[in-house]
Parts: sequence; C-alpha cells; structure tokens
Amino acid sequence: MVERRDVEAALEARSELGREYEPEIVDAMVEKIEKRLDERLRERRQPAPRHNHYDLRLALGSMGIGIGVTAVATSNASGGGGVAIAIIAWLAIALINVVYALRR
Repeated sequence: MVERRDVEAALEARSELGREYEPEIVDAMVEKIEKRLDERLRERRQPAPRHNHYDLRLALGSMGIGIGVTAVATSNASGGGGVAIAIIAWLAIALINVVYALRR
C-alpha cells in the first residue's frame, strides 16, 4: 500500500535533492503505485472462496421441509391425494436444489 508517509518522504527527498532529481523521485513513486495497483488487480481476479456451509444449510433445510410436508400431506389427506402432494413437494425441492447447484 502506498501510504501518506511514502508521499511525504518523496516530497522531502525532492526538497533536499533539488529539481534535478525530480524525475527519479516521481518515477519511483509511480512504480510503487503501479505495483500496488497490480497487486490489487491480482487479488480481484482470484475466485471467491465457496462457502460450503450454505450448501449444507440448503440440503438440511430441504430435507426438513420435505419431511414436514410429507408428514402433513399423508396424515391429513384421504386416499392418494396426500401422496401426490408429497411427491410434488419433493420434486419442487429437488428442482430448487438442482438450480442452486447449477448456478454455483
């Protein structure tokens, strides 16, 4: 990082050495700034780390919701309607998980 003290040191060097050394002083500061910009650019190009805890929460949440929906659908519905509702719920949960996985 180019800090204020670096700029102050360059200005002080200029005042002590005189105008004849100004190009070298300016070149040194420009080089330091360019180096720092290159470092920042490299940092930005690196992929962000994946957070696996999001994947785990989605999986566990999906299972919890699916089990809950299945329990409610099969206990309250008469005939095969509850099973159909449970199957639709599980398909929707699976679709959400697949879309999430493909987007990552």
